[in-house]
Amino acid sequence: MRIVVTGGSGRLGQHVIRELLEHGHDVLGLDRTPPAASGTALVVDVTRIGDLYQALQGADGVIHLAAYMAPGITSDSETFANNVTAAYNVLKAAFDLGVGHVVMASSAAAYGFIYAPRMWTPDYLPLDERHPCRPQDPYGLSKLVGEQIADSFAAQRSIGIVSLRLPGINFDLAYQTFPERWRDPGAPRALRGFWSYVDARDAARACRLAVEATLNGHHVLNAAAPDSSMPEPTSDLISRHLPDLQQVNGPPAARWSGLDSTRAAEALGWRAGHTWEQYARPRS
Repeated sequence: MRIVVTGGSGRLGQHVIRELLEHGHDVLGLDRTPPAASGTALVVDVTRIGDLYQALQGADGVIHLAAYMAPGITSDSETFANNVTAAYNVLKAAFDLGVGHVVMASSAAAYGFIYAPRMWTPDYLPLDERHPCRPQDPYGLSKLVGEQIADSFAAQRSIGIVSLRLPGINFDLAYQTFPERWRDPGAPRALRGFWSYVDARDAARACRLAVEATLNGHHVLNAAAPDSSMPEPTSDLISRHLPDLQQVNGPPAARWSGLDSTRAAEALGWRAGHTWEQYARPRS
């Protein structure tokens, strides 16, 4: 396949491009920033749709990663406007040009917990794709609106769109930072993501499988490591840090992730291949 990757110079973009090339695809990276490594790439601002129409000519698929990756990098208005405009432009150009496979990097922030100015208790854990989304921050809201834009295009004609709700991506491939995380499981970064994470290599593989998949319509899929980022059972963490949570669907003694990726396994055949247990050991 000829696949275009927006945000190709970013940290995840580089992993995705490497994954695609290793599996025989022809890849074109797009980014505002020139790529650090050699490869086929164009310097493109995806908020300018004319550039996208040129870049997507003849493409079989597009993986859209270009976005502000969190609130606070720039103003709230710019975060929201940039991310929503970029998502719309990619989907519009792909739709008009007949690109059959589109993958959107959504986020677990679409549920509304990770960057919420005012934390609230989830209806249940682990979160699956049916859980209500109530984002209060511009980043999470931009990702939810991007999913709604995908719904709009998928309703018009046959097209396959996958929105991957990724949790915090771990780019520390040696997992050297995890022992520090274990010291404070109630820290906002850990608690509000409900101790979910995904290895950058597994996130890249999810993107590849999604763009290769023969799907019709818009599919929202969680993609997280199956176990939590903490060494103790998740039910113990919930008892200490989420005492108001009423519905717990995971087994009592297990270290399950707060994000349920069952649908990604069923739709894409995706399962995480890299977890912290392979690289780090808790102190006894």
